[in-house]
Formats: sequence, C-alpha cells, structure tokens
Amino acid sequence: MVGETSQTIVVAGGSLAGHTVVTELERHGFAGQIVWVRGREGTAPYSRPALSKELIQGKVTAETIRLPVPQPYGPRVRIMDGAVCAGLDPHADRVLVTQPDLSERWIDFDALFVCTGTQARVPEAFAGLPGVHSLRTLADAERIKDRLAVRPRTVVVGAGLVGSEMAASLRSCGLPVELIVQGQLPMEAVFGAELGRFCLERHHANGVTTRLGATVTALTAEGPVTLTYDDGESSTADMVVLGLGAVTSCDWLDGCGLDLSDGLGCDEALRTARPNILAAGDVANWRHPLFGHRMRVEHWSNASAQARHAVESWLAGQEGRQPPAFADVPYFWSDQYGLKYQMVGHARGHDEVHVEEAGTGGYPFVTYLRGGRIVAAAGVNAPRAVMRMKARIQADLAGDPTSEEVYAR
Repeated sequence: MVGETSQTIVVAGGSLAGHTVVTELERHGFAGQIVWVRGREGTAPYSRPALSKELIQGKVTAETIRLPVPQPYGPRVRIMDGAVCAGLDPHADRVLVTQPDLSERWIDFDALFVCTGTQARVPEAFAGLPGVHSLRTLADAERIKDRLAVRPRTVVVGAGLVGSEMAASLRSCGLPVELIVQGQLPMEAVFGAELGRFCLERHHANGVTTRLGATVTALTAEGPVTLTYDDGESSTADMVVLGLGAVTSCDWLDGCGLDLSDGLGCDEALRTARPNILAAGDVANWRHPLFGHRMRVEHWSNASAQARHAVESWLAGQEGRQPPAFADVPYFWSDQYGLKYQMVGHARGHDEVHVEEAGTGGYPFVTYLRGGRIVAAAGVNAPRAVMRMKARIQADLAGDPTSEEVYAR
C-alpha cells in the first residue's frame, strides 16, 4: 500500500486529468482518503473531444462517451459531484470547497492535484443571449444538438479547432453554416498557413461559407440573432456557436502565492511552488525539458499523460526519490469531413516549414523546424508518418544519436 492511512489527497476537477489521477492513485494502492471534487457539472467524466464531432453528429450518446473506470472506486474515494474548489489557504494545506447547496467547508490535505482545466471564453456582452451557445461541456453540446431538429441557419464564430470541428459537424448534418474567421485562414494559429489553406478549401468544398478577417463586435438576439462585424457589415442566424478559445479555471487560487500568470505554474515534474500541490491537464504550465521553454497544452492526450506523471512525481517525493521531468511530445488530432488532422510537437517559434505529401490521398504533410531541428509535424490522413515523426522529435531533442534511425524505421 502507498502512503499512510491518515493521509488525504484532494483532486480538484472532474474531467480526464482528475479521473486519471484518481484511477492512478487507486492502481498504486494509495492507502489514505481521496476526496474528488468533480465540479459544477455534476456528472461522471466523459470524452470531451466527442462533443464537437460524434455527439453533435448523433454517432454517440452521452452514455457511450462516459470514461471507463478500470475497477470500481474503492471505499476510500469520496466523490463530491456538483462541488467546486473555491479557495486555498495560503498559510495551511487546506482547500475551501463550495457544495451544491452553496454551503462551504475547509478540507485539509496532504497533497492537492489541480486538474480544473479551462472554460469556454465568452465575452461578457455575449453571455446568456438566446440562441447563442458556447461549447465546453456535455450540457452545452446537448443544448446545441436539441436545436438541430429545426435545421437552424448557424453562424460559428471562431475558426480554431472547436470552431472548425463544429462547422464541419453541422455541415455533415446538412445544415447551412457560415464560419467567421478572425484571421485569414481557419486553424492557422494551430497548424500554420499551409494546413490552414487546406482546411479552408475543405470547408468550401463541403458547402460552408466563410467570412475572413472578421471580428464580431456586437450580438443582438431579438428573434433571429444579429451579428455586427468590425467592418460595419452584419448578418443574421437562427443559432450562433462561439468558438473563441478557452480560459483557465484557476481563479480560485488567487492570493495563495502560486504562479497564475498563464494557468498554474509548475516545475518540470509538475509540482508548484508548494511541492505537495501538483497540476495536470489544460491548467498546467510547465517548462518542457526538451523544447526548453514553458508551455501549456490544451489537448486530450496531454491531460491523461500529465495526470499519470503528476501521480508518479508525488509518489517519488513520498519515497525520497527525485521526481522525473515530464517530457512527452505533445500530440492532438481533429476529425473533419472524414479526414483526420494530426499534429505532434510544438511549433512555436519555428523558422522553417517543409511541405510534402504523405499517407493516402496525396494530402499535405508539414514539418516545422527551429534552428535546423524539427520541432513539430502535422499531416492529414497520415497517421504512420505523424507517429514516426513523434519518435524522431523526441529522440532528436533529447540528443539521441540514433534519432535518424528511428525516423528511417
């Protein structure tokens, strides 16, 4: 058994990272109590990437996207659904929890795992307007899905991953869709211009209309929703979906002395300035030992990998070992119109781009270099090429002389 029976671990957050921390502690045989504060949604964890794709398209249901539990939670796991962490005592190891009835209580902890993730970015002037939706939670997705029966003309504002996926899913349902792109190309901030142009062509080929270089300055919802743009033009829609990115959910840590400049600042082992407080998932901002700079990664695979690593870091500390650095190469994917976009690495600061073809279909495969070294790669329907490149980036940045052999295989 790991840990003392008198120890208490609080896990803040009910999505994939929190779920993984709890299951990892259980797998390692943690002997104390786990208090899992799962958040206001009041629902068991589920696959969030499915919301903008399979769920909207009716290919899955809320039940089929629930995350599996490898084995029933043990008697030492206390689940607090509908409750949120509302504060941290800067002078003691205790967290303030607000319960569904709005009552509050302090919970002492020996370790705290912060997995509170992000929430949809919604400008205050747009919040709560009839017919205007954000997409972050299962409830958000179900509200949007409930509207589809009346075949609403929809405007999707924002063309990052979520916005592009929503536009593709709604068109796959046969709905009229306009996509508002603040820049000149969808997903350009993620993939760069090369795949951004390909994505724009796919949207057009599938019947999505686009408005490029536009910013919504006002929304009014009196009957149809009216959108006003920064160039003075306007349009109307039956439904508006906002895909304007996300903000980290860590304001409850204000005033506790931790680095909150962009998410929750951690060391390479995912420990904060208070070593018994660790972070994992979208909220964690750590220095990546291979890329040599701090980053925060808002992708599904990173959440589970970081959660496993955070548990390992805590266990190492308990056993008097040096915690290892978290050095996974970031990876994410996006499914649109039957095509799978994949990216590995971290392209920030790249100074060179190579474009070729890989996989089936003659679709683009892009490598991003910095200082002559490949730091990221992305492709469409090219999973083997992307995964080979992930191994190469990992080995190359680590200074492994066999990295060329890894790529060749």
